[in-house]
Amino acid sequence: STLRSFLDSIRLLAVRANAYGHCSGEENARSLVTGRVNIAKHICVLWYSLIFHLRKQRLIPKNSHLKLFLSDKELKMYEEADVRPLLVLLWIDRDIANLRDKGCMSDPVACMLSAEVTKLVEAFGVMERVKTYPTVPFAYYQFCNWAVFLFCFSVPASIASHNTDYASSSIFSFIVSFVYFGINFLGNDLQAPFGNGPNDVPMERYGIIIEHELYQSFPVFRFRFESFALFQEGFVVYPPDDVRNIPPKAFEAPKKISKWVPARIKIRAAMRLGNPRLRRFREAKATREREVDQMVKERLVEEQDIAALAKAIAA
Repeated sequence: STLRSFLDSIRLLAVRANAYGHCSGEENARSLVTGRVNIAKHICVLWYSLIFHLRKQRLIPKNSHLKLFLSDKELKMYEEADVRPLLVLLWIDRDIANLRDKGCMSDPVACMLSAEVTKLVEAFGVMERVKTYPTVPFAYYQFCNWAVFLFCFSVPASIASHNTDYASSSIFSFIVSFVYFGINFLGNDLQAPFGNGPNDVPMERYGIIIEHELYQSFPVFRFRFESFALFQEGFVVYPPDDVRNIPPKAFEAPKKISKWVPARIKIRAAMRLGNPRLRRFREAKATREREVDQMVKERLVEEQDIAALAKAIAA
């Protein structure tokens, strides 16, 4: 009911902001249109911030279009704020006050819109209490679990004392245990309605609906922001401790180290292992170098002798 009242207040705020307003000149009309667009985009940012706040997530995705909905000053304030939905509600109330100060809205209309903002603040306070504080104390929650367990553990004996048929006793015991454990599980699951589970509130889907309703109510807002919607298909906000919130790179398998080993490492390993052939080859290196030097010297001497013989023949 709290979420329904929050959605109803958002719709009433958008409808009345679009329905009420007057302008006496071109400048006044421009201010009225700008103020309505600011209210519409801040309503989108409000629901966007509400999802992140209820999921306890402060990191904004890199592909988010939030930077296009806020000015540089507002974006800085948004990043530094602890309770971002309250900051956005303050901006919406400020937009209403600016329209009143510029003469685009009368005082009764501005008070009527501010009353809707007050309802939004109250509904947000209730949702935050549901998120922060458990609806059932832990001691009572633990006691209910143990009571259901003991009851389901003892009910087969009670049924068997009145029904001697093994088959029917087993079936009746299973049905009773299934019903009680199912009720207990549903109660525990409904304590946190703002998660990502199949039985939780589809907050992202409501965001898409709200954005399309604002497109319908504010044509100028649709003209400016429809190309980069804040709520896109596939947009999901995961809590910080959710495994799906970890970047895909963290799940990549480690790269396999190449099994290729340089030849020099193989030779050193073979030397350590005592390969006699490679050891003799390594130890004969100095002998081979001396033999090569000797062959080069002998070749030089032969070339000198041939040159001297050639000179003698020529003389």
